[in-house]
Amino acid sequence: MAKSLKIMISACELSADNYAAELVKALKSLAPHATIFGVGGPACKKAGMDVKWDMTALSTVGLIEPILFLPKLYQSLTKMKAMLKENQPDLFIPLDNQGLHGACCNYAKKLGIKTVYYIAPQHWHWGKKEDGVKLASMVNHILAIFKQEERFYQSCGAAVTYVGHPITDRIKPYRNLPKKEPVLSIFPGSREHEIKRLLPDLVIAAETLAKEYSLVTTISIASPAYRELIKSLVDNYAKCNVQFHEGASLELISKSALSLVSSGTVSLEHALLGVPHVVTYRFHPITYWLATTFFKKTLEKIPYMSMPNMLLNKELFPELLQDKFSVDSCIQKANYIYKNQETLNNDCNHLWDILYRGSVAEQAATQILSLL
Repeated sequence: MAKSLKIMISACELSADNYAAELVKALKSLAPHATIFGVGGPACKKAGMDVKWDMTALSTVGLIEPILFLPKLYQSLTKMKAMLKENQPDLFIPLDNQGLHGACCNYAKKLGIKTVYYIAPQHWHWGKKEDGVKLASMVNHILAIFKQEERFYQSCGAAVTYVGHPITDRIKPYRNLPKKEPVLSIFPGSREHEIKRLLPDLVIAAETLAKEYSLVTTISIASPAYRELIKSLVDNYAKCNVQFHEGASLELISKSALSLVSSGTVSLEHALLGVPHVVTYRFHPITYWLATTFFKKTLEKIPYMSMPNMLLNKELFPELLQDKFSVDSCIQKANYIYKNQETLNNDCNHLWDILYRGSVAEQAATQILSLL
């Protein structure tokens, strides 16, 4: 079976691309003759996956924001369906991105292709049980990255295996590095609309903080596609020299004494490395109005927007959402977390204990291959 084994992976966002890359490496180690292809980005390509389509630049969050990308998203869905039908893989593995992948899972089921969802929709956190039941009916197995997720999807009738969070595979080598350097990092996001809405105020706030604590401001460029956008915004808003970092976010985080970040995976990366940071986010005003007007009950289930705070059920790291985010509020919260960072250690270590399960990619790959 190994010589003819075909596996299609779909990772549509930069964070999913990193997780998928580790999975590709593990699968190739356990099944070296397998053909692994699909949708991914630079990390998957570097890991040896045959990347047929890269849509990481199309990733978006919100209700209004995706409209601009609808033609390209539809084109991507068409291509993914064609890949499934033409290649007839033995297994389809989608990561995250529930909207697009939900349609792909349903199509794969019609074709008789086994599906293992890795980093499944967080219905256990903000959705409804009927949503979980629907997903369970479309896939053959779910690889859960949270214990809460495992319990939820089991209650929905899905076959589930808890493997731990794949972020721990990437972070482990950075956990015991030397003391942090005098770096104030800015992580403005991995999507164009995030960068445009957050970076100007983050740069201005960082100037005050960097001067106060004698730190060097460094801005993360998550993708080469956003290099010119980020540098043009910095030219317009920065009054002092800043540095730029391209490449693995963990290299910069591990050096950082303080960070200002866009809400997302990067917050969990900071927390697991014990780096104080302020979490920020701004949706399109119409998206935010629609969410607070028509999805109020759903929002009430989500007291925190960052994963570290959600998992610990407290605001360990300050969060500034929508109108609460301003230059002044960012400076105020950053001052507080920086001056009180000694209280973080125990909680950050506890968070690591919650998520760490050994080599997650290896466990995931072993489980995947056992289903064939």
